[in-house]
Amino acid sequence: MNFQPASVFSSKPARARVRLFMLGTALALVSGSALAQDTGEIAYEAYVEGLKNLGVEVENGSVAYDEGSDTLTLTDSTITLSGVIEDLPAGETDVTGNDGATDIDPAKLTDLSYSLSLTSGTVTITGLSHEDGDFTAATWVYSDDSEMALSASAEGKGRLQIDGRLSGLSATNYSFTMPEVPAQDEAHQVSRWLPFVKAALLTSYDEVKLDNSAMTIEAEETEDGKDTLVLSGTMQIAGYRMADAEDGRIGEYTIDSMTQSLQTLDPASGKMLNQTTSQGKTIYKDMDAAAFFDLFDPNVPETGDEVVMLGSASAIDYKSKQDLGDGLAVEITVDKTSIDELTVIKRENNILALLDGLFTKKAPAPEELITGVFQFYRSFGVTDARVSGINVTVPTPGPEKPIEVAIKEMAMSEINSDGIGEMMIVSIDAPELPEGASFKLDWAAVGDIEFAEYTPMRAMISTLMADPSFGEDHPMDVARAFMPRSFGYELEGLDLNIPNVGRTEIGKTEMTLSSTVPPIPTSIHSKTDGLKVPVETIDDPEVQALLEALELKNIVWSDETRLYWDEATLELRLERMMVDVEGLGRAELSARLANVPKSLFEDPENQGQMALVVAQFVDASLTFKDAGLTRKGLAHMAEAQNIPEDAFREALVAQAGQMTAPIQNPAFTQMISEAASKFLNNPGELKVTLTPPNPVPLAQILGSMAAPQTLPDLLAVKVVAN
Repeated sequence: MNFQPASVFSSKPARARVRLFMLGTALALVSGSALAQDTGEIAYEAYVEGLKNLGVEVENGSVAYDEGSDTLTLTDSTITLSGVIEDLPAGETDVTGNDGATDIDPAKLTDLSYSLSLTSGTVTITGLSHEDGDFTAATWVYSDDSEMALSASAEGKGRLQIDGRLSGLSATNYSFTMPEVPAQDEAHQVSRWLPFVKAALLTSYDEVKLDNSAMTIEAEETEDGKDTLVLSGTMQIAGYRMADAEDGRIGEYTIDSMTQSLQTLDPASGKMLNQTTSQGKTIYKDMDAAAFFDLFDPNVPETGDEVVMLGSASAIDYKSKQDLGDGLAVEITVDKTSIDELTVIKRENNILALLDGLFTKKAPAPEELITGVFQFYRSFGVTDARVSGINVTVPTPGPEKPIEVAIKEMAMSEINSDGIGEMMIVSIDAPELPEGASFKLDWAAVGDIEFAEYTPMRAMISTLMADPSFGEDHPMDVARAFMPRSFGYELEGLDLNIPNVGRTEIGKTEMTLSSTVPPIPTSIHSKTDGLKVPVETIDDPEVQALLEALELKNIVWSDETRLYWDEATLELRLERMMVDVEGLGRAELSARLANVPKSLFEDPENQGQMALVVAQFVDASLTFKDAGLTRKGLAHMAEAQNIPEDAFREALVAQAGQMTAPIQNPAFTQMISEAASKFLNNPGELKVTLTPPNPVPLAQILGSMAAPQTLPDLLAVKVVAN
């Protein structure tokens, strides 16, 4: 790809012409070298000469200088940048060469012609000085009749035209250094421009402002020689201001208001659809453009230090309406958005090298592209970002009312290459969904996400690129490289109502997972309070009939699980596994195993059985507290079998004794029979405990299956009903 600006320059004093590299901030493009400080017309001539060296075109009707006030006045001033960018990709360009490498098809490249200009009736500059390529100006003011124009066209593809009027454009205490055009380097068509861009943009000033601007936009697409309008519209910006900038670090950047009205072509109908957008006061503070460019600069060392690229940002009163055709439209309003601290960390990346490769018509290898983009992404972090007061209106076909969804707040915090602190949503309310449905959610969040380390991920990417089938043969290795080390979620206050199905509610549910031996979790905590589901929504007719017989209209479910493996002690502890169904009862289980080796988690498929053999049983407890299941269940089953309830109860006690008879431990059978009889006659609490005086190897327990009568005593089993 070649950059070819036009090279027109006139030395006539009244019509000095030079091409401009950058518009709107044209003040930043300066040049020339001098050994002593120049002022007035000499400084301006050095400025123009510098622009000439950049290939920029400038025209002035006249240039006048008042030495007493140190003021330059330019009339009928026009600054223009135009040229051609050759060999831009147009559509799918990749082809495979004879050597198997991916190349770019030259036949699918196109040239882009462009022109950008800024015209003003009067430009007033005070205090302009120049020394050795550095320029300063006390003020630089454009008259309120200023206009800008941007045009671009690609042969056989289409064109773009933007025209704007500017008023109140000025800069105060402005200083900049002229960038030097880099030498030609076919192998580095992009990276060679980095010093130029840094010098052009990292400027200093007290204030740059634009009171008002209004623009028109028009774009056409060319197909088979026919031009079709695909975009047209207007944009207005009021109160644009940047202040307190030094070497690319900007203290404050604000816009009072912005409105935009666009019409875009709908390919399906061939009609233009309207889109309107507006936004109120927008404020950015403590911006550091230098930190962004340092990400690409190989001369800036990697320190691992986090740098704040944006201190804070906020915007209010966002509104958008997008027509969908047939009188339908989607509307979105947002009360406020805010960001606290957008940060960057300099990391090794090959983004510029990838772009250099594209310009030499050589597509990057997939591995280079993936790792390059991934590393660039890992450079960024957000301390806190929030959007509040969100309202969305979505049309529905037919006569039904539009769907209205209100969201109080969405937020994310501590997002960086190490993980995600939290992403949450507060209060979703959709009271009138189609066909009488509704949805409400008080709170939902995911967080405590710790990403896998980059080095193993990078190595696994290389492995998968070299052998795409590696993942099929080694799924655990791939999961271990990429899976997060921890993850958690919370949900609170869910209420979903679907007509003819019923209402589902969740009071609160949460889960946290973490692992010291990824990808298998070594710590699990999950809890649900108040999951409420109508019995009539259960698909299984037999289960539904049983629950109705138990006089339940809704299943109200709560549960909790706490499981932890300690790498230091090798203890696997099920602290609690609980299920509670309102109106039925609660069951709780706890257990401990000792000497559970790491290999169980590292390679459960191949080492799991051996790992469990060396593990030891410590203790366990199972408790059931009845809340209606036993009494109601007995009555229902006895009635279903046409047996008196007392007889059915006695049969169950006898069955419990028969089930334990094969163990050939009369004392254990007697204990089971007594506990079953006591519990069935007066349902309360049934508790089973296994508390051997010393840990018992699982291998010994398995071996005792040949002599099961020893197990109750070996494990100190007790069954008690209260």
